[in-house]
Amino acid sequence: MKIGITGARGFVGGHLTGQLRAEGHEVVALVCRLESEAMPEMPEGLDALIHAAYDFSAQDDRNVTGSIRIFDAARNAGVNRLVFISSLSAFEGCKSRYGASKLLVERHVADVGGCSVRLGFVCDDSGRGLSGSLKKLAALPIVPLPGGGDQNLFTIRAEDLGTAFLEILRECRNDVVNLAHPEPVSLARMMRAFAKQPERRGLFLPFPWRLLWAPLRVAEALGIRLPFRSDSLVSLMNQNPSPEFTLRIALRAFDS
Repeated sequence: MKIGITGARGFVGGHLTGQLRAEGHEVVALVCRLESEAMPEMPEGLDALIHAAYDFSAQDDRNVTGSIRIFDAARNAGVNRLVFISSLSAFEGCKSRYGASKLLVERHVADVGGCSVRLGFVCDDSGRGLSGSLKKLAALPIVPLPGGGDQNLFTIRAEDLGTAFLEILRECRNDVVNLAHPEPVSLARMMRAFAKQPERRGLFLPFPWRLLWAPLRVAEALGIRLPFRSDSLVSLMNQNPSPEFTLRIALRAFDS
């Protein structure tokens, strides 16, 4: 297949690009500026589009309108398989801005006959992504457990992304699917696993999550860029409590 991927240099998009190429597929890295009002151009002969790009520096409505333009351009270019990378943080009643913006795009993707994939918490060993940010927190002498650490997360190993998305592309239809291992992992268990570095274990300190959220918001208001965003914390504290996993794809459980 000839597959176009937006956000091919990002955390998830980068993993997908490398893994799909390793499987022998032609992957085209699409440069689409979500904040631009111009209709993006699609290369000729694309069999599929995977939209993985998300601009955390842009306002949420720019991500929504930019994503809608990308899918409209792909549909107009005759691309038959359209896949939007959404998030398990997107569900009716979600509290994060990130999840809410993903929901809006999901509705448009359904209108153009595409598939939205609500991706779970992606873990790898690179130190990138949200798992990388949590690993930095786990390296502190005192490891914070916002909200007590009882929140359940549904994870997916980054190495499994390519295989999973190939299956989704083969069965691509107008649908919304959840993609993660069905066994949840508590935030506390995850942080304790991340803290298992040679010769050290941190002291784990449960505390109200808003005590961390408030200074993050202040820093963002002052234009200070931090490795962890206040809205990401909202997502962590307000996960979908009972997502349904209908895909029969073998995924590895959380193990690090």
